[in-house]
Amino acid sequence: MRVPTPKLASMRSDAVSNVARIVEAARRLFATGDGRGPLRHVARDAGVGVATLYRHFPDRESLASAVYAHVFATEIEPALATFGRHGVSREALLDVAERISDVVAHQPGLIAAMSDITETTRDLLRHRMETMAPILRASQEAGNIRPDITPEDLPVLIALVATAFAGTSLDRPTRRRYLGLLLDALSPSRPQRAPSH
Repeated sequence: MRVPTPKLASMRSDAVSNVARIVEAARRLFATGDGRGPLRHVARDAGVGVATLYRHFPDRESLASAVYAHVFATEIEPALATFGRHGVSREALLDVAERISDVVAHQPGLIAAMSDITETTRDLLRHRMETMAPILRASQEAGNIRPDITPEDLPVLIALVATAFAGTSLDRPTRRRYLGLLLDALSPSRPQRAPSH
């Protein structure tokens, strides 16, 4: 289960600044090796005391979740924005899944520090796709997406497909090819009707 990240809106400005510096320092730590270096190195790199770090992030997983949420916001959300402009097309879904798989492939230390990258990804997608129903309906009416896909299905499907490549050494074009093959399950051409939930 994803550990909640600090609620920045209720913090003083100095606390918000501390959290931002901690997350950036942790991102650098998790990007190197397996990301298992001591968290006191994160505190030192962020210019805060160890007690300050633990006040905001009680353990390594909560810190990793905050870093992943930051990476998600900066590297994956731009692809999600295309849904609103172009509808739920296969290419738009493939772009989102590819960006997530890029993070999973290139941040092994971060992924290793989290207990369930798929569930966390699903939660982040679900939160950002709350307005998907009308866009999905329009895409289904246009014949871009099979008719039995629901707005609740999309975050789960994208998270499952995109995080399936954790721990693999596939290059980017090969990953995109396999992502495309997996996402072809959403195609409206002769689909087998999926069982209802």
